[in-house]
Amino acid sequence: MTAPTGSTGRFPARSAGRFPALDGVRALAAFGVLATHVGFNSGRSLDDGPLAPFLARLDFGVTLFFLLSGFVIFRPFVTAALGNTVAPATGRFLVRRLVRILPAYWLAVVVTLAVLTQHPPTPRSWLTYPLLLQTYTHGNVDPSLTQLWTLPVELSFYLLLPFAAAWIRRDPTADRSAVVRRTLLLIAGMCGIAVAANIAAHLVPAVGSRSLIWLPANLDWFALGMLLALISACAGRIPADRLPRLFGTGRTVAGATGLCWALAGLVFWFTTLPVAGSRLLVVPSGWEWSIKHYLYGGCAVLLLAPLTLAEPGRAAELLRARPVRYLGEISYGVYLWHLPLLLAFQHWLGFARSTGTSGRFWRSRRAAPPLLPRCPGDSWSGR
Repeated sequence: MTAPTGSTGRFPARSAGRFPALDGVRALAAFGVLATHVGFNSGRSLDDGPLAPFLARLDFGVTLFFLLSGFVIFRPFVTAALGNTVAPATGRFLVRRLVRILPAYWLAVVVTLAVLTQHPPTPRSWLTYPLLLQTYTHGNVDPSLTQLWTLPVELSFYLLLPFAAAWIRRDPTADRSAVVRRTLLLIAGMCGIAVAANIAAHLVPAVGSRSLIWLPANLDWFALGMLLALISACAGRIPADRLPRLFGTGRTVAGATGLCWALAGLVFWFTTLPVAGSRLLVVPSGWEWSIKHYLYGGCAVLLLAPLTLAEPGRAAELLRARPVRYLGEISYGVYLWHLPLLLAFQHWLGFARSTGTSGRFWRSRRAAPPLLPRCPGDSWSGR
């Protein structure tokens, strides 16, 4: 790819704002979540196989989704602020987000509650799921829909973002360096809120661990994506000597794709260790949840940095391939439908589900008690 005019060094400003490899990352994220649900419902994540710990941690796909949202959705706002151009209109932005999410979501919820679920729906289910209130009203009890806890979080972020973006450009006369400083302050504030929410969830009984699947506890993941968007948007617009040293270091590391992805693999391996929590379906301690949460965030940054801050090399070509990008384009549908269909077919075929301690459903066709599938936050949903 040829560097556009205005680029500096080997890290061009992508004026078109297109990052085709990120569609491939969406595919990896969606099918990673699918794989971890298959692993836990079959018991494969809980056996002694060498791949079991990795299969158990593929809920990491949710982290990728949140960072991707932070990057892709925030980048047009920060690019407009740096270029002193008109930012996306708030009304149009929100309408486009809602149209992208809600019709497909409502269809999946209605079909699941009416046909696919083995958990008899209640009037409360018909009210809270369509309104995306299930995580706030303790109504996320249907095992076929527990993966949908992420959508209230996403929607909350969409509602927050236009106001945050308006704050970073509240002074039209400010220079670009002031915009960068204000954006960094915003990102730091979001991370601070996430840390406070984490502490409150584990130490304040009135808050409780259910709040870990609300937006405040996950703001840092979005903030990391926004940081990548800021660094990316600054390329070619602000001289390197007027930017924080972090930006130059980030671009340098991002240019070494192999190194970044090797470090990401190492960080992900740490998440498979007991220090990041048990692989069983039990509520992790505060330290375990925190360690896994922050390791997931670091791993996602290392994976995405070469694809967002540098020109993709050969290692990223597979993610940009048309078949992989197609899987990314349908990733939202995969995310919505994989769990209800998985549990429905498991029930219809008579395969027993894992008890959450060990075993494989291949060994028995005897029905097993309902089990909540594994995904960040699922261990607390419905309990």
